[in-house]
Amino acid sequence: MSSSETDEPQECPLCRDDAPIELPAYETWLQCDMCEEWYHGICVGISASECECIDKYHCRKCAETHGPSSYKGPALRRSGRGHADVDYNKLNEGQPATFNQYLLRLESGEFAEDEFEHLSDGSVVTAEWIRSRDTNDPFVVDSATGLGMEMPDPSVTVKDIAAAIGKDTAVSVMDVLTQDELSGWTMGAWADYFHSTNRRRVLNVISMEVSDTAFGAKIRRPRVVDELDLVEKYWPEAKRKPNKFPRVKTYCLMSVQNAYTDFHVDFSATWVYYHVLSGEKVFYLVPPTPSNMRKYEAWSKSPEQAVTFFAESVRHCFEVRLVAGHTLFIPAGWIHAVFTPVDTIVIGGNFMAMQSLNAHIGTYKLEARTKVPVRYRFPFFIKLCRYMTELLAKRWAKLAARDKAKWTLDELEGAFVLATFLESKLIGDDCDADIAKAVGDKASLRKHAHTLIELVGVELASRMVPEEWLNRESQLREGSHFRWVRPGMTHGSQLLATRPRRSRTAGAPNSADKTITKIREKAAKKSSRPKLVRGRPRSNTSDDTSSTKTAAHDADLDEPMTAQAMIAALGTGTRANRGGSSDSNTSDDDDDGDGSDASGDEEDGSDCSSSSDGENFVVSDSDDGHRKAKRRKSIQVKSVSLQNGARRAQNVGQFKGARRRIAEQIKLKL
Repeated sequence: MSSSETDEPQECPLCRDDAPIELPAYETWLQCDMCEEWYHGICVGISASECECIDKYHCRKCAETHGPSSYKGPALRRSGRGHADVDYNKLNEGQPATFNQYLLRLESGEFAEDEFEHLSDGSVVTAEWIRSRDTNDPFVVDSATGLGMEMPDPSVTVKDIAAAIGKDTAVSVMDVLTQDELSGWTMGAWADYFHSTNRRRVLNVISMEVSDTAFGAKIRRPRVVDELDLVEKYWPEAKRKPNKFPRVKTYCLMSVQNAYTDFHVDFSATWVYYHVLSGEKVFYLVPPTPSNMRKYEAWSKSPEQAVTFFAESVRHCFEVRLVAGHTLFIPAGWIHAVFTPVDTIVIGGNFMAMQSLNAHIGTYKLEARTKVPVRYRFPFFIKLCRYMTELLAKRWAKLAARDKAKWTLDELEGAFVLATFLESKLIGDDCDADIAKAVGDKASLRKHAHTLIELVGVELASRMVPEEWLNRESQLREGSHFRWVRPGMTHGSQLLATRPRRSRTAGAPNSADKTITKIREKAAKKSSRPKLVRGRPRSNTSDDTSSTKTAAHDADLDEPMTAQAMIAALGTGTRANRGGSSDSNTSDDDDDGDGSDASGDEEDGSDCSSSSDGENFVVSDSDDGHRKAKRRKSIQVKSVSLQNGARRAQNVGQFKGARRRIAEQIKLKL
């Protein structure tokens, strides 16, 4: 039972006096219903959620005589992986209470094999190659040859690095047990720890940025990184001042044996490259599917994070092993953990890419929701978005159609999400003082954002059928940021559970799944189907005399009607010519003879047949395959118009006297 049901617990017999009980992992207690002894949940391998489901708990000693613990309802499904006993010596040395729990979980875990691409030569890794890949899977370059990078000698030691950087330089050290940062360390002290044999605790250095140091001068990152990096492409050269510019180019990671970094996403889902200078690394990679990202967010907020192995909650977790000389590229958004089997030195760096901008912004929002401290986020992220929006809006306003066609679908979606994200930051409640300072002139930036949304939105809409763009636009505005695209699969799950996989190279044929094919076929049928349009018949010059009269009458409608024409029309019951003169076949006599009236009425009827009163329909279609159907429909419409005109002609005589009286009154007034 839990501690809330009985008296407060006193102490756990499995813990030593110097155990780190102030950690959140030690807040869960259980009491044995037989011997009434209290235990920490972490010491017996039971989480807080499982504790709430236990009806009667039996400790290991009592379980031998009274049987296992019982649960309320069905017992929780527990992993078949082994659990280690508590090692008091390790606990006293600051190691995890359950005898190096990370090692146990990693060794007993069932991970997917490395299915990613391994390249023997790095010369093929270019910006265009990455843009044209049909997947966002990580890839490994087995040899640094061709990557265009420069690295220190593999024999370099941590003491050499400390001497180059400065022994008094402050360094951030992470405690592997708590995954927390330790302050007060210098490079000199870290070098002494790294080369010592008596390490009481397992520590790690993973955030030492060295680009502006003497050691960093010996390093040149891969050529493809410089080609893709958005900071290098969009941050103005004149504004790259110290402490006001993102410094995430080059990191030196120094890890001792058994060091472990728990599952995480790099700040703002930046791309990462890792080059193993010496030693070995093991990466555990989880793809950035929407489901996995939701699980990761919930796991990040959970108080049981310290005692929960994230890999157990996802379907795919790949294990990738690197040795000295290997270079690993991890695309945006991949959740990963890192284990160090031997003392290792790694050179790596972070960068953003245009095709991953959607994921970068999505992770920025995730970090805000999970309340990640500012110092662990991408520096000056909003300011970079501002510079990108301003420059992209100016470039797209002058960009030719052939240059727009070179942008991939992912890059277009990234630019669209960038503009909508910045627009929401300017208009919404999220615009605090820091954001207002970063964006500068709000009115000018809002104008650039609107321009970019319109220009990029038109290009995106032109590459999709209307139904697809309507659905995708709402997803981009609401925040559909993550997807896992595997080789041979459709490009994400965006429309009706599957979005078509589109080639990232301009001009290449697009492949779509059956659902999208049906939508496009339906749209094509709609566009080729003859449409009924209200209005007067529009015919070609080759039509009969009636159509010629219609065209002439349409032209006359644009001219004003004179008073004499109005009087003549009212007096004779015929349709007036707006040019001022009556039709040649219309009689101006006031004779009561039926012949003249019939002649005038018939002429009026013919006029009515050539000009629609809103009751006629005409076939309007540009498809050559439907010309015959169009002509047949036009003839039918004209015959219906003639019949209507004849019926109207019979009724004109009844109003002839009234029209004459009205005409006389108008004469007097004029």
